[in-house]
Amino acid sequence: MIKASDNKFMQIDKAVSIFLKFMQQEKGASDHTIKNYSRDLADLCMYLEDSAIDDIQDADFFTLRGFVAMLFDKGLAKSTIERKIACLKSFFAFMQKKNHTDDNPARMLKFPKKEQKAFKVFNIDSIIALLDAPDKDKPAGMRDALIQELMYGTGVRVSELVGLNLSDIDFGGMRILVRGKGKKERIVPIADMHIEMINDYLDVKMDICNGYLPDNEAIFINKFGSRLTDRSVRRIVEKYLKIAGLPMDFSPHSFRHSYATHLLEGGADLRTIQSLLGHESLTTTQKYTHLNLTELLRVYDATHPFASGKHD
Repeated sequence: MIKASDNKFMQIDKAVSIFLKFMQQEKGASDHTIKNYSRDLADLCMYLEDSAIDDIQDADFFTLRGFVAMLFDKGLAKSTIERKIACLKSFFAFMQKKNHTDDNPARMLKFPKKEQKAFKVFNIDSIIALLDAPDKDKPAGMRDALIQELMYGTGVRVSELVGLNLSDIDFGGMRILVRGKGKKERIVPIADMHIEMINDYLDVKMDICNGYLPDNEAIFINKFGSRLTDRSVRRIVEKYLKIAGLPMDFSPHSFRHSYATHLLEGGADLRTIQSLLGHESLTTTQKYTHLNLTELLRVYDATHPFASGKHD
């Protein structure tokens, strides 16, 4: 019997290829996002192949639920499974919109309950110790000091930091142009001390790579003159965490958390923090109010004579 949907027959791998091309060329998804989508959909393709499913139309809700169950059986982190489910929802929504499927079988998939992870935020003493750790008499130390100062002073993501170009700095206006997720741009103010540190660093920047600089626009470079990577910055931060005697479970992202938290504690409103961080949704920014409230409750429980001690 010929199904009504037979004229829509499309192999899974072809459907994935069309979707990835759309996300990259039309939606402007980052290379990191495309890499994750490719990996997640490759896992789906393998599962469907093992289930003898070749037509995208035959991948129904029960099939996808079986795929998600397999992910849980493998012991994957809930955050990883959540990302894969989000990918499935986007993929099949696109397939339905383009009339390659009659419906979206991933629509009713439920996300796992989120694991509540504590933010790692530097207190003022810790951040001062960390910012003072680099040897500012050496070119590499000046670079490292500037990296940490900008992460704490602007709240930029590591990927945004390493992507900064010289042309992104407005020295007179004391601000930088930041390219965030989805290639969205925002302006972030910087302080006088940052301008001074940038100028001092640029004076010795060529000494880091012995005068060989293949990427003239990159601000932060390694000894080969190439742009620093996210991993390089992580290693730099780990180096100074050790020197400062701080716990090694802090990360470069802790600077961003600390920036937002300290702004909030200083009286900044959520909309301002949202704009500075480049959050698309205010809900994402509001997690810092929860963090701040948690600290307030902890202090209350520890100090107030009427406290119940049940807020920890």
